[in-house]
Amino acid sequence: MGRQIHFHLLPEDRDAFLGFAQEHDPVAIILRDADSAEVEFVTDLNIARRKTLCLWNRKLLPHLERKWIPSPGYYRVDGLRTPTLEFTHSFSATWEGKPALGQGRLFGDFDLYLRKPLEFEKWYETLVRWIRKNYKKNPASSTGYIGPAAFEFYEKGGYLLPQFLPPTTKEWLTEIGKQHSSASRLPPRKSDRRKR
Repeated sequence: MGRQIHFHLLPEDRDAFLGFAQEHDPVAIILRDADSAEVEFVTDLNIARRKTLCLWNRKLLPHLERKWIPSPGYYRVDGLRTPTLEFTHSFSATWEGKPALGQGRLFGDFDLYLRKPLEFEKWYETLVRWIRKNYKKNPASSTGYIGPAAFEFYEKGGYLLPQFLPPTTKEWLTEIGKQHSSASRLPPRKSDRRKR
């Protein structure tokens, strides 16, 4: 069974989170997909920004190789059968002429039948607790978190998008347009407040 936590992060937010992960455990940051079975560490996160990364805790799994995927023909870390976590960056975009930031995520597969070490889920929970403690709840959605730099971006008028660039339909224009409407910034009216 897969579990995930969503977030909006700018590079400094990402670096703080990954720095914690690497200080807490012997974590290597690698590309999920590549042209080779051999795993190499990612040293420049800005170059790998558009790719899905994996967090590999070498305490839980000393050796890791990618598996061949015949169609379309590349090597991939098997996150279903290995105790690795997928990390997807937030992405920069433009929404209706304004800067926007798409949602990223941390994802792990915890299928009981695959016999992953119990420490794997504990490690995931440690990372999730750090995110919840150090980042704010997403002000534009009912799910996810937002790093301090990304929150400042939002406060200056940037839009927070889902995990994809939404089409400019009436529904999406209405939904995302709520983020910076003057009505969404006003305090609740007395009649809207619950009586105690």
